[in-house]
Amino acid sequence: MNKSIIIPDMVQELLSTTTEGLPKLTNKLCTLLSLPVLITDPHYQILASSSPSGDLVIKTILAIQQLEQIESTPALKYQITTIDSELCGVGSPITHENNTLGYLFIFPKDNQPTESYAPLLEFAASLVAIQLYRKLEMRQEKMKFKEAFLFDLLYGNIKQKEEIYEYGRVWDWDFHQPQTSLVFAMTDFNHVLTDKQMINTLLYIIERALLDISIKPVTMKRQNQVIVILPMKAEQSKKHRADIETFSKNVINQLKSLYPEEIFSCGIGQTYESPVDLFRSYQEAKVALDLGEILGIAIPFFTDLGVERILYKHDLQELREYYEATLGELVLYDETNNVQLMETLEGLVTNQFDMTATSQALFLHRNTLRYRLKKIEEILDLKLDDLNNKLNITAAIKIKQLRKI
Repeated sequence: MNKSIIIPDMVQELLSTTTEGLPKLTNKLCTLLSLPVLITDPHYQILASSSPSGDLVIKTILAIQQLEQIESTPALKYQITTIDSELCGVGSPITHENNTLGYLFIFPKDNQPTESYAPLLEFAASLVAIQLYRKLEMRQEKMKFKEAFLFDLLYGNIKQKEEIYEYGRVWDWDFHQPQTSLVFAMTDFNHVLTDKQMINTLLYIIERALLDISIKPVTMKRQNQVIVILPMKAEQSKKHRADIETFSKNVINQLKSLYPEEIFSCGIGQTYESPVDLFRSYQEAKVALDLGEILGIAIPFFTDLGVERILYKHDLQELREYYEATLGELVLYDETNNVQLMETLEGLVTNQFDMTATSQALFLHRNTLRYRLKKIEEILDLKLDDLNNKLNITAAIKIKQLRKI
């Protein structure tokens, strides 16, 4: 194959397919080169493929490794691992305005010089970029209306069920079933390109995970969060919670494998029968997300949060006053005498006022623990075995944890 004649001889035939979709362009390139051709998205999910006589069928890519760049071109040599085999190919990124939209691969035979294919591959990738960018523009235009609808839905601006059903049909979403809201978020998010790309990856992983379990994605991206609406069929009500937890863990684990130094979390609201009430589930999911981050709960369900969710919504000044009235004397004593009786009391509350569990958790002898608790009772002028005192102290400790007092 002569490098100087590749593009001039084949460009017209490739150009003729630019309005006919990716499959046509892929088939044409495959025919012209008599080689297998593969187009993927940025995450190496297959968008189109073609092979002479159907002799190479690639259904799933397990891994891709870059080997070396072909001199003076953007093309690279790759090793691609599939379910059935390992392949060596030549690939070119598909880019538009410095954004990578996907990759174009061909698979020369062992005795063929790969360098000669690079110019044609680069040209074909530019044609693919045009098609992918058109699709992206159309999707973004459609997304404007989708996000406006989801915003109104999640903030309670639509009051009629029939109106929600009608809007849902535009995107083939069924809101007749009970629904649950989930909120995934990235901690320490900054409005820089890399963090925005991570949120895009989060959205992509979520949508792929939903499609894998045959659920049409109902998702919305907002700053550092991705909101998900999950349907629940009546016959699945008993296992709905387990399914949600499994789905959430799957998404978080995939993110951890990609970004081990970043922290992602999830909050889950209650399930509601009517789509008019979905805004409640969304607000609950956000509260669960915030409380989960504060309390160190990886995937918190709103329904599992008791007094915490009440305290979280309460007026901060009133909570401070309650905390000071309940434990202020103990805080002052610790500061004046350089001791940690508050830490002992927190350990007691954490272990539900069980002496044995508390002594083990704090590595204290039972007599030492007993002495400290006696001192706490003297300072606070109360009895720790009184039920009302236990409730007041527990609430005050939770205020300290939630409000970072």
